[in-house]
Parts: sequence; structure tokens; C-alpha cells
Amino acid sequence: MDRDGVAVKSRGFNLNKIKINKYINTKTAIFMLLGFFLSRFTIVDGVAPFGIAFFLFFVKLDQYKYQVFLSTLVGTLLSFNDISYIVKYSICLVIILAFSNKIKKLDSVAKISLLGAVILLPMSLGQTAYYGNKNIYDFIIILMEFVVTFISAYIFSFGTKFLLNNKNKMYISPEEVVSLSLLIAFSIIGIGNIGLLGVSARGVLATVLILIASILGGSTLGATSGVIVGLGFMISNVVSALYMGVYSFAGLVSGAFNKLNKYISILGYLLSWIIIYSYTSGITSNLSQIIDIAIGCLIVSLIPKSLFNKMEKLVKTKVDSNEAVYEYITRSKNLTNSKLMNIQRVYNELANTFDKVRERDKVIGQRDISAIIDMIHNDECQYCSMQRICWESKFNYTYNLIYEIIEKIEDGEISTRDIPESFRKECMKPELIVRVANYYYKLYALDYDWNMKLSESRQVISKQIKDISKSIECISKSLEQDIMLNLDKEKEIFDELQRHNIIVDKVNYIQEGNDDFKITIEMKNCRDGCLCDDKLLKVISNFVGETLDIQKIGCHCLGENCKAILTKAEKFKVVTEAAAMSRDGHIFCGDNYTFMEIYDGKYMMAISDGMGKGKKAYDESSVTIDILENMMEAKIDKEIVINTINNMLLLKSSEEIFSTLDLGIVDLKKGRLETVKMGACSTYISRENKDVDLISSSSLPVGILSEINLDRHNVKIKNGDFIIMVSDGIVDAGKNNDFGENWLIYFLKKLTTTNPKEIANQILDRALELQLGEVDDDMTVLVTKVVSN
Repeated sequence: MDRDGVAVKSRGFNLNKIKINKYINTKTAIFMLLGFFLSRFTIVDGVAPFGIAFFLFFVKLDQYKYQVFLSTLVGTLLSFNDISYIVKYSICLVIILAFSNKIKKLDSVAKISLLGAVILLPMSLGQTAYYGNKNIYDFIIILMEFVVTFISAYIFSFGTKFLLNNKNKMYISPEEVVSLSLLIAFSIIGIGNIGLLGVSARGVLATVLILIASILGGSTLGATSGVIVGLGFMISNVVSALYMGVYSFAGLVSGAFNKLNKYISILGYLLSWIIIYSYTSGITSNLSQIIDIAIGCLIVSLIPKSLFNKMEKLVKTKVDSNEAVYEYITRSKNLTNSKLMNIQRVYNELANTFDKVRERDKVIGQRDISAIIDMIHNDECQYCSMQRICWESKFNYTYNLIYEIIEKIEDGEISTRDIPESFRKECMKPELIVRVANYYYKLYALDYDWNMKLSESRQVISKQIKDISKSIECISKSLEQDIMLNLDKEKEIFDELQRHNIIVDKVNYIQEGNDDFKITIEMKNCRDGCLCDDKLLKVISNFVGETLDIQKIGCHCLGENCKAILTKAEKFKVVTEAAAMSRDGHIFCGDNYTFMEIYDGKYMMAISDGMGKGKKAYDESSVTIDILENMMEAKIDKEIVINTINNMLLLKSSEEIFSTLDLGIVDLKKGRLETVKMGACSTYISRENKDVDLISSSSLPVGILSEINLDRHNVKIKNGDFIIMVSDGIVDAGKNNDFGENWLIYFLKKLTTTNPKEIANQILDRALELQLGEVDDDMTVLVTKVVSN
């Protein structure tokens, strides 16, 4: 991967957010300052090509071109250089600006850099011819200027591009680090001998630069900045080559302490600079320089942490693993979300197409009556001796009479008594006409009935397609939830487990939202499977500082591997037990039930009672429970789930089939029970104080009507509550023996056991007693005990 070509979602520090005034933003001001000071940076014998090298990059950028040109020209004029150099560099800048529209057509920075050096070369030759001694030294200086212009223009382009596009960069590349360091260091040296009370501005700022680089980038960036600052001072004849090593070593030491805090980094820089400098030159040889460094250290120590955080985003030297994963997940989610929404739109259009099909609103219309009249004529009148009189001489009269007869058939089958007397007298065979009219009308009525059934099926299919569309939309919205893989946390947990001598193969840590997470541990199976319950749970709970629940997969099996999933402990736990009995003489029970954890700390219980008895009832309730389990586990909205069950039962057979559905969903985090009942019996909540709450409904079972209304109830549950769900076989056991429907309430009040299995069995046994041992209907009991976690 190209190191400086990482395009990611921006989370960096945007320089353009700050406006100095309405004409100049922060970037423009920075570029103008750099151009001004770089044009003042002089190396050997007045050579100062850095302003030109910097300006070359901006010939392509009309937004900044003229501002940078102006600042660079002013810096050249105020450089206090030899007049010949000032004139040469000023003319060169003007020429580059004049031909900027042609220069910017070049397709690479290297070509622009080379062209800038070539433009400067003849002017340097002319300067030497007019002012110089024309010896070999002068030509070496010209060659050096040519090379320095080309190289510095090329190197400066990396740092300039970074400053232009820092908002879209995840991290800063090594080339950009070097380029920025050169730009800033050479600009600092371009300040010149400006100072106050013997304190040098460039000495102070050089220290600030190296310290900031060390604190943000560690030893690598600190040492690099030290070398570049020392190099700049050396080639501008400010200090000797010794300082390059002193600055570099001080930056190296300071960067080594950047993980602790900035104050220790500053102290490390100051002490290492003093030690190396005093060892090589003596502590008293240049006290003013030590004062400059001390002031620079003080300035850095006063920089607030918030500003350091912004600078860290600006000059991040590597990609953070969690951020890289976050970017990858975000991109994947956005791509998947886009595809899902496209599919959702297609399904919506498909459903709308079904809805647009026009249906007949009556058995026969105007055209149908005309067709029936034609068929009556062809069958009975075409070869009749009266045909000429009836259908030629009295066409309108005959047509209207038969039309009236057919209209009467719409109210029910007719006989000869129901037709006009005039028709009976004039027609040769009125009985046959009536019989044929009745026959053809019945055909149209039969066709209409089938069309209506087809229309109903089409509406059901349209509704189901819309539900599929809604399901896709739900999945799409669920992708918008902030899910993050935290690789650093995974490593920390892995190391913590190893520290406690727990060897695992893999640790996955998934952050879900702001305060929820899931930890998955994969390891070799231990002998008794108890490690998961004991040491593992304790270590990780202590490490994350949360009470955790653990779900074990394969930890008690004969296989080699074991998986443990740890999540935040829920407020409540539930235990469900069931008891069931089929109707006398039947292998298959028409009742089906399920109970399972579904998603987001929710727990589901459900009973379905199929219509009829035996295998047929079993199949109907089985379809209901199977669809319910699969779709609820897939996190599909319960309204869509029930609509789907309803549609499937409507379409499953040409016969009328239906089943009841009693659904209960416990929110283990909030302690709430939500019930949805479709033709189901009441739900009983037995409280710890022996009070019994009743949740009833009068809704129809699923599979009867195409449009259903969900009957929902939401109640609070507490520790010690029992949720009892039963099929109609249990309730009817008392009703059929004059005990009424509420016999179960009185029975629950008398129970003494708190074991859900015993409660389920005792309810079933009591129902059998009430029916004297005869099972008239399938019986099912689900008992769910709620306990605080």
C-alpha cells in the first residue's frame, strides 16, 4: 500500500476551520509565513533558493499562488542579502509567476522542480559573469544552488501536500515528517538574528520544534528534528557541526520519555542538552544558548494538553490499529447498508406492482352481460324459427328483455315465473332461455370467486413482500449501530489471562454502543469445564470492572475446543420449565412451544395451538413456532414475524388453517414482560406475595384474516415472580367441569413450591384431575421463574 495514499473517513484536525479574516484562512497564513521566512534562509555566500523552491509547488494552486508569491517576494526583499542575489531571486519569482499557467500543465512535481532550477540557472550564470571572479568555486556554487533548488522543491512538496490535505489523512508518512521538519526548521533559521534582551527567537523556536516533535512522535521524530535543526544551523553558519549531534541526542532522549508525560520529556531534553554541551564545549562557553533552550522548554510546558491533542491528530506518525479496524468496519457497513437499501427499494416496488393490479368489484359488468346475451343467442336463438322476428325486426326490444332477465339473476337464480309475461308469450322456449342464462351466470360467478381468491392471495403476497422489505430495512438500521473491535483491549485481556496462568487461543472484544460489550474466549477444553465458571469469569470481571455473565459452548463436551462468551450481567435471570400432554390416543400433540434467549438481553417464551387435532394440528403449530424461532433469532421485529406467520398459514393450503400464538418476551435488563396474544389463553403472573395478575386478550388466531391487529401488553416483573403460560386444554379443564375459567388463579394462590418444574407438573396433574383422567384437548404449561441476578 502506498504510505501516503490512505484515503479514510476524516477524524483529523482541519486547519481550514480557523479563519483569520474573511479573506485569509489558517492554511493561507501558514503558507505565507513559510514563504516569507524560507526566502530569508541563506546558506553559503548569499545562496538562498528555498523561497523559490517553496513557491514552485503553488503554481498549480490558484487559491494560494498570489498570496505565497507576495510573501516570498517580500521575504526576499527583506532578507538583507547581497543586492545581486535579491534582484536575481525576485526576477526568478516573477518569471515563475508569469509562466505559472504553462508550468502547472506539467504532470509531476519532479518536472516542476527541475524546471524551477533550470529557470534559476541562467540567471545565476549571468550573475557570476557580471559580478563574480569566474573561477571554479563560483561554478561549484552555481551547481550547488541548482541541485539544492531541485531537491528542496521536491522535498518541500511532501510537507506542503500534507498541510493541504491533512483532513483526509489518517497518519503522516516518513517523507512528510522529514519535509515538514525541514520546512519548519529552515523557516525558524530564516527569522535571522531577531531577539530581545539577548534571547534569540530562532534558538527558542528551534527548541520548541524539537520538543513538540519528541513529545508527539517519540525518539524517532525527536532525533530527526534534532538532526534537521542542527543541519540548518550548520549550513547557515550559525553554529558548528557539533550542534547537529547535540540537538539530535537531546531529541532522542526527550522522545524516549514521551509515553510518561511532557514534563519528563522536557526535563530529559534540557538535561541531555546541558550534559552533552558541557562535555564538548564547557558549561560556560555559551550561556545565552542555554537560556534560549530553557525559555523554549518553559514555553512547551505551558502548552495546554488540548492543543497537543490537536497537533497529535495533525501529525500522527502511524495508523492506530483500532482506528484502522473502525474505518474498515465503517466502510463495510456503509457499503452493505447501501446494497441492502437498494434491495429494499426493489421489494417495495415489487409489492406496489401487486397492489396496482385492478380487481373486479362485481360478478358481471356491462361487457359480461353483452357476452352472456351473445352466448344465449348462439345456443338457443340462432336456429329458432322466430329468430328473424326477435333478433332482426325487434332487436332492441328482445335485447333489453334478456338484459333485464340477466340483471334479475344477480339477485339469485330465477325461473320462468320471474321473467316478464310478454317475454313468456312471445318466446318459443322461455324455459331454455332462463336455464341457459342461469348456467352462464353461474360460470361467471365461479370465475369471480376464483378471481377474488387469487386477489386475496396476491394481497397476502404483496403484504409479505412488504414485510420482507421492512425486515431488510431493520437489518440496514441495525448496521448503523456503533460496533467496534478493540484490538488493544483484546491484547490487554489476553495478557491478563496469561498473567493468571490461563492459556487461551483467542480473545475477541466487541464494543457495542457506548457502554455494552461482548468478550469471546476460545481455548482448549479443560477437564471438568469449571474453569469458565470460576477462574476465567473472576479474572475478566475484575479486569473490566464489571459483573459479567458467561455462556459456555462445548465446555462440557468430549471435543477439544471450548468457547466462552462473556457479557455484562443482566438485571434478571429466568428459568423456564414445561409440561405437556397430547389428546387421548394421539401421538402428535397439537400444541407446540419454545423458550430461548433471543437478542439484546431478551428472553422469549411461546405456545402455539394448532386447529383441530393430531398430525394436522401439530403441523400448523409447528410452522408457527419454527418461523417464530428463526425470525426472532435473526432480530426481526415481532410485528413482521407475526405477519409472516399469518401470511404463511393463509397461503399454505387451500383449506382454512389457523393456530393460536401466545408470545411472551422478557427484557432481562429492564425487568419488563411484553406479551402478544393471537387467540391465546390468558397469561398468569404469580407474585411473590401470592397475588396473581392476569393478562387476557380477545384477538383472533393467526391464519384467519389477512389483516391482523396485535394485542400487546407490557407489565413490570420482579424477583420471585412466576410467569405461567397455558394452552386452552388447561383452561377448559376447569370450565368443562363447572369450575370456571379462573380455577387456575385459585390453584396458583395455594401452591407452596417455588420450583418451576414442580409448578408445571402440578398444574398439568390438577387439569387431569378436573377431567377425571380424560384428556379432551392437548395440554401445555410453560412456567418461567424470574430471579434477580
